[in-house]
Amino acid sequence: MSRWSLLCLAVALMACGKVVIDHAPTSNLLDAETASLETGLGVWTAWYGVTASRAATDARDGEAVLRVEVTEPYGWGVHLDNWPGFAARPGAHRASFWARGTTGRSVVASMKVSWRDSDGEELQAQTLTSPVLSGQWVRTALELTAPEGTERMSVDVTGDEGAVGDVIELDALVVQEALSTP
Repeated sequence: MSRWSLLCLAVALMACGKVVIDHAPTSNLLDAETASLETGLGVWTAWYGVTASRAATDARDGEAVLRVEVTEPYGWGVHLDNWPGFAARPGAHRASFWARGTTGRSVVASMKVSWRDSDGEELQAQTLTSPVLSGQWVRTALELTAPEGTERMSVDVTGDEGAVGDVIELDALVVQEALSTP
């Protein structure tokens, strides 16, 4: 890059004003494949009442989603198959996910984050619940606090409603440490 290009870049950045970055791009506690589904399912697996697959579709981020197809009535769920979960620390966190579903149904998705100790015992669980899903992507987010003693974290996504054949798509699932602001 030439000096002239660097000078132009510096002037342009200064003209933008103060920039605040609230997290590092790699701070998601979920591994990249599990969070983004770009190269596979990661460690997602069907839990009950569904088939779970990676689908190349009109994703919210990237090119693929976690496709959850309801196969039985009375609830559904997917979870992580990596007991006791991903490494985590106590303190403030942010969790979010994007979801969409079968139009005309009263389906919601609930993402439960379980904070665990070194033995895998659940210390605390916190749940974020989407609004009723439609064919449009909706983001659900929540500020969380992992209790003292947290060393691991696991996630599941469930729903109480849904008819056989309903489809829920999930994308960009994130659990990250919240950085304190200056």
